[in-house]
Amino acid sequence: MIPYQPFAEHLKKLQVLASPSELQAHATGMLCVNQSMDYKMWSKWVINEYCVDGQAGEGLDMVLSAVFDHTKDMLNKEDYSYSLLLPEDEPSISARLGVLSEWVTTFLSALGLAGYSGKEHVSKEVVEFVEDLDKIARVEQTAEDTEGEELDLMEIVEYVRTGVMMLSAELNQLKPANNTIN
Repeated sequence: MIPYQPFAEHLKKLQVLASPSELQAHATGMLCVNQSMDYKMWSKWVINEYCVDGQAGEGLDMVLSAVFDHTKDMLNKEDYSYSLLLPEDEPSISARLGVLSEWVTTFLSALGLAGYSGKEHVSKEVVEFVEDLDKIARVEQTAEDTEGEELDLMEIVEYVRTGVMMLSAELNQLKPANNTIN
């Protein structure tokens, strides 16, 4: 993946109204619910929702497939190396907190679009995680640029990252094969 700011500028040139964070969050939410999600179905939704006039600009398919494939690969790795696509060069903690909030909001929306209703048989930890995400999405975005606030933000990002992996693992468990004899 290219660095965040050049990626965001490239998306604007392609007339995409979403940030890199939103695209990754959307792909992540969809893939958490269904790791076999079809790229074409996801990209059609993204184009309809996030592109000017619902049209894909030249080169957009390559960009979207890179986001989708990278997200899918990271979620499937057993080394837990999945990470949120957030700007590293934003100078203020408030701005980074705003992007994190936007990421979480998009992720929750994508979970719902993919069919997650909250009624799935998941652990108590996953239920609490999704409830916490709702609170994170609505967090006040006025933080002071102090070392303590920086550490708090890092802890929240890590909590979201590990929770996403936990949610994905639970929702995508292999379902036992039907062993009935016809």
